[in-house]
Amino acid sequence: MDTQKLIIDTDAGVDDAIAIMMALTHPRSEVVALTTVNGNVDVVKVNRNVAHILDVFGSDQPFFAGCSRPLVAEAMDSSEVHGSDGLGGVAGKLPESGRKPGEIPASLALIELVREHAGEITLLCLGPLTNLALAVRLNPGIVECISKLVLMGGAMSGQGNASPAAEFNILADPEAAAIVLAVGFADLSIISWETTLHHPIPWSDFDSLLEIDTDRARFFQSISENTVKFLRDILGLPGFLMPDPLAAAVALEPGCVREVQKLPVRVEVVGEIGRGLTSVDWLKQFGSPPNAYIVQAIDTDQVMQMIRLALVQ
Repeated sequence: MDTQKLIIDTDAGVDDAIAIMMALTHPRSEVVALTTVNGNVDVVKVNRNVAHILDVFGSDQPFFAGCSRPLVAEAMDSSEVHGSDGLGGVAGKLPESGRKPGEIPASLALIELVREHAGEITLLCLGPLTNLALAVRLNPGIVECISKLVLMGGAMSGQGNASPAAEFNILADPEAAAIVLAVGFADLSIISWETTLHHPIPWSDFDSLLEIDTDRARFFQSISENTVKFLRDILGLPGFLMPDPLAAAVALEPGCVREVQKLPVRVEVVGEIGRGLTSVDWLKQFGSPPNAYIVQAIDTDQVMQMIRLALVQ
């Protein structure tokens, strides 16, 4: 099988870090570059986190600093889950990295890289879609150059985690999400918050990952500790939620998808209650063509194998 070329757009929280680990160690994927965006924490911290992850894995991929705020709204964050640094309070304890972002903004880097590798790139978006929305507005032709787009985002049945109706990545920049969903990507897969809720790693399986004795595994353990306390002790959930690792798995191993529907999807950008709502036309009532594959079931055993592979090396 040919090597898959991957670009990762990230807001570098804890689950982003795990997804990036999976991609960096996948035997049939080449991470061409990473781009950063304001989301879980501000983009300056995101840049630092990406540099730390690359240091831990000894990887040389370039990364490019992206948008420091949404297209229209004020910035929001998810520091209550990921820690004030985005890495569970670990970033300040790590050696300072000498890595710096590339000289051009992330949106321009996306345009250049996608055009350079036209038809070869899988774009994995793990945060708000601000960078990609700017890129397709600046150069609409890149839509046809991206082979596959996989994004984590959306509450497909209105079971939001950032508002009663909206998932964080979409609510953080609804205008950007609306643009991305409207431009007509030929192969767009979405891993929603509800799919995340339905596919936790049982705590017994997660605890087995904590027993791995490598530098990478110790990094994994340290960044996930506070998130584990939040999910297990405060929320009382049955397992570790992994939205971004699920999205990474779909991008890296499409065969792990067990159930999927292609449907029309739009994003609501106005309204006191409905802003950021991901509207799925389940009954195709409005006559719009399907524009996204909604991933509803994933083989979590394969996801665990990819995480374990990332940690044992």
